[in-house]
Amino acid sequence: MILADGLFPSGERCLAILREASLVICCDGAADKLLDHGMEPDVIVGDMDSVSEPVKQQYQGIMIRSDDPDSNDLTKAARYCMQQGIRKADILGATGSREDHALGNISLMVEYYPGLETRICTDHGMFFLVRDGERIESCPGEQISIFSIDNRVRVTAEGLLYPLDDLQLAKWYTASLNEANGDRFTLRFDSDQPLIVFRAW
Repeated sequence: MILADGLFPSGERCLAILREASLVICCDGAADKLLDHGMEPDVIVGDMDSVSEPVKQQYQGIMIRSDDPDSNDLTKAARYCMQQGIRKADILGATGSREDHALGNISLMVEYYPGLETRICTDHGMFFLVRDGERIESCPGEQISIFSIDNRVRVTAEGLLYPLDDLQLAKWYTASLNEANGDRFTLRFDSDQPLIVFRAW
């Protein structure tokens, strides 16, 4: 699990993910937030510009410093995962602070794929990746929004309340605020890149 330096989760679902994680990788200053909540990091990754000096001193043995100016701390943590052979990771703390950071972090999910498949969990729901033809378990009435980094992609959906039939995802809001009709839905689209789906809790 990667903890980014945004809003620390307060919802029980996110806190359960954090407590049950086998490995907690903190992005720079997120280590301070984790310690403030009574938990300890396994690894701290980043340029170390926001982690406090006491934490630097105490946890220097698990710090992985990267000064690459062309990537943010979340990307540095994702690269660390891939270098360690980790192929799936949940991300907490990627939203809830600066909106530009949140948008950037969500879009980076596609950049990491397929080397690292991520889910961004927030107090309000979860962003996850969906491949063409994949059947997604759901429940009736569950709120679903669909986003594409490539605005040329066209999608057809089965199992959603508002039909999507070869709809071009030209704008970010084009396929937002839908909901599931039953216990699963399927998205079909012609792209090697996955779509980003948000499922509200």
